[in-house]
Amino acid sequence: MSAFEEVVITGVGVCSPLGHTAADLMQALCRGESALRPIDAFDVRPFACQTGAAVTGFKAGDWVSNRKNLKLMSRAVRYGLAAMKRAWADGALDQATLDPERVGMFVGAGTAMGDSGDLLPALAQGFVGERFDLSTFAAAGVPRINPLWLLKGLSNNALGFGSADLDARGVNQNYCNSAAGGLQALGEAAWAIAEGLADVVVAGGADSALDPAHHTGFSRLEMLTERTGPDAVRPFDSSHDGFAPGEGAAFFILERRAHAQARGARILGRVSGYGASSAASLLPKGDPEAIAQAGRQALGHAGWQPADIELVYAHGNATPAFDAQEAAGLGLLFGQHRPAVTTNKGQIGHAVAASGPLSAACALEAGRLGVLPGVPSLRALAPECADLNLVAAPREGPARRSLIQAAGIGGQISALTLEVAP
Repeated sequence: MSAFEEVVITGVGVCSPLGHTAADLMQALCRGESALRPIDAFDVRPFACQTGAAVTGFKAGDWVSNRKNLKLMSRAVRYGLAAMKRAWADGALDQATLDPERVGMFVGAGTAMGDSGDLLPALAQGFVGERFDLSTFAAAGVPRINPLWLLKGLSNNALGFGSADLDARGVNQNYCNSAAGGLQALGEAAWAIAEGLADVVVAGGADSALDPAHHTGFSRLEMLTERTGPDAVRPFDSSHDGFAPGEGAAFFILERRAHAQARGARILGRVSGYGASSAASLLPKGDPEAIAQAGRQALGHAGWQPADIELVYAHGNATPAFDAQEAAGLGLLFGQHRPAVTTNKGQIGHAVAASGPLSAACALEAGRLGVLPGVPSLRALAPECADLNLVAAPREGPARRSLIQAAGIGGQISALTLEVAP
């Protein structure tokens, strides 16, 4: 029997640029909607990339127990807390009936950094003419820095605030590993349930790349699209030129099957396998074999063969280099089997640590509906991606067993297999 045979999903919470439930997000994706818009979160005039995908229709105050805590919450943390609480409510969990020391939390989080908006005015005070002077900055700039600036940027804030609000005092982990972190949090949470370390684990990821620091870094790495418009991001397409920064969160409630059944919970599906690997190389070089290796590990834990996979939610970040690597890695993994492949970054941008969990939420919903979501920005497959069975327009089709992939900026790969409940 698979080590993960008894690890079931009983709740899902989503906060995304195209909806705040998995059902709303999937419906928007299948309608071909795109959240890509001109960025207005900060001044993007110095950058070649002007496009991003922001969360809208969100009121952070609705999701905090103590509104004073909002001062310490970044955008990502606010989305994460909302998605955690939505998952908790979706799973119909009752704190009064749970042992808090048996409730865990595993979070994939973004890079630790403060809000650039709190720091830039102080930096501006450090200039003497066009020259930045440290002495001037120390005297005139430092006193202007919000004393909460560093605390607000801690990478484990979503974990801290979430565990406090949900009284989760059990096993916990925080994964700050670029875009691979969210699926790592889910996979390691599944292990914690399988090994009996907790009765319930809240697991997923939260992040926002809509800030000057992320924009600067990704721009220097030449990973961002320079196109504008709703179809600016074109994963696996012959005209792909990079991704657009996004944001959001997705969290899941994981339990042992017996625990879920004892409390009469609705079982949505299960985490059947998990894999992680690394290309062990410097940027931007990657390794298709590392992609295949993570997938093999996930299939091995599930006790599945490649032919058992019906849908692949690819990382699909639309950079020419990684699109080619991912297509090659999937070829190594599946051989002659060509499962349907899709991705959502062309419609909701790249939410980094939250991207894998958002794809997992989409995969679970696709399996429930029996639909294969499309990639509406596809014109023509890039030659190096020609062997992919990429879904251009959504269609009905089996998707009960899926493989979700996420890739970190340093060559890290995460893979998760899901099976939707009948």
